[in-house]
Amino acid sequence: MEFMDSYSLWRQLVRPPQGVDEETRDLRMDLLVSDEFLLSVTNLVDYGIYDPPKVDVLSYLDGLLLRAEKMIAVGSPEVRESARNLRAYAALSRLMYRQYLDVGPSDDVPEEPRDE
Repeated sequence: MEFMDSYSLWRQLVRPPQGVDEETRDLRMDLLVSDEFLLSVTNLVDYGIYDPPKVDVLSYLDGLLLRAEKMIAVGSPEVRESARNLRAYAALSRLMYRQYLDVGPSDDVPEEPRDE
């Protein structure tokens, strides 16, 4: 999957899915925090501004993926399903951010049509 493909998919998802217990709700909240870091990706696509946050976003997302994996391993069926959905969102976010870093400050970022 290329950068604009993963970006388009991520934008369609809008927000991570809801959690079903305290742990999955906490994980969701932490994914919402990661979305704030990922606004730098939107700035690149929409405005051509490449300015990654100073935070290690990949490590942050890796930690969220590990938390989701633990929930999948030991949770109830409902928790496992919720954690899988949250893990999928985190994995897509990580893929897109990794690709963003690979694209770098480039004038070659394909433009995506914007709804105005």
